Amino acid sequence: MKGWIQTLPILEFDKDVEVTTITDKKLQNLISAGEMISCDVLILDEWQNISSESNYKAYKKVKRNYTIGLSATPIRKKGQNFYPLEKTVFGKAEPNNKFDWQKQHGKMTYDRYSYSKEKWIDFRDYESYVSKLPNFMRWETIEEIEGAEENNGFEINIEPVWLMPANPKELKMLNTFNIVGKNGKFAMSKQSFGKKTFERYLSQTGFEVDFPKIKAVNVDSPMLLKIDEYLDKKDKTLIVSKSKQIVEVIHERHPEIGIWTGQKKEDFEKTNIVATAQVLGVGVDGLQHRFETIIVLDPSNANDGDYDDYRQLLWRITGSRQQHDVHVIEFYF
Repeated sequence: MKGWIQTLPILEFDKDVEVTTITDKKLQNLISAGEMISCDVLILDEWQNISSESNYKAYKKVKRNYTIGLSATPIRKKGQNFYPLEKTVFGKAEPNNKFDWQKQHGKMTYDRYSYSKEKWIDFRDYESYVSKLPNFMRWETIEEIEGAEENNGFEINIEPVWLMPANPKELKMLNTFNIVGKNGKFAMSKQSFGKKTFERYLSQTGFEVDFPKIKAVNVDSPMLLKIDEYLDKKDKTLIVSKSKQIVEVIHERHPEIGIWTGQKKEDFEKTNIVATAQVLGVGVDGLQHRFETIIVLDPSNANDGDYDDYRQLLWRITGSRQQHDVHVIEFYF
């Protein structure tokens, strides 16, 4: 929102037209209060994050001539957010019933708990689907129309770095028995999220059992020593982890750098920063000028379900925002 407010007068977008900027929550509140809202064009920025049922119902009550949805990473909920998108932009979906729409466009699987006994897994063919959507323009098409240079004419150097895991015996125990033990204490991961967190700590840092979980602790590990090495040689570096605990461990080793988590933002003016991926999502701007290197502790590949979020992370300092050559270092174990 701040980016829109700051940019509109700079680019003179508001010179000949009146532009109003509000959040989706504000719009819902206005509609709920009985406000009648009308405009020539309704623009939904990052619509993939504001495509809930309650948002769709609010958009439906805005009288307008045109609707534009902007999104660099459009897929959410494995693509189910395209159903309310169709209804918002085109006035109806095709088919115009959610269950029928899912059956036509999605891969479905048996779900004993749902009313229909089926649930959506993924698009049946995303490329085919979007190719048939009217006025669906990819960023490549837009940049071609604008004559924009890829990455603003700068280079992106991606360097995968392979490291030994910090606790190989405990990782083997986790994968065999789903249990981790240390100093006579044991913890068991629960569900896939819990196991991923356990694997992250065991691969990247030292650990202690803090029943019923484990916690990351600051001891020399291949990853932490490699980060020490990079920080000795580099400045203008952004280190990103999915784990708040690991961010705090890195900051404990390097109190001279800045830190940004959901609860803490200190020394952010420093040339080197460690941050959680969660705080670097949609709407964060201004980093492309500051950082020449990004070290990603938890990279994703194109087949991962969170790949769109990973692309969003890299776009904080690359892509159309890029101001110089960028070095992307990805850690693998």
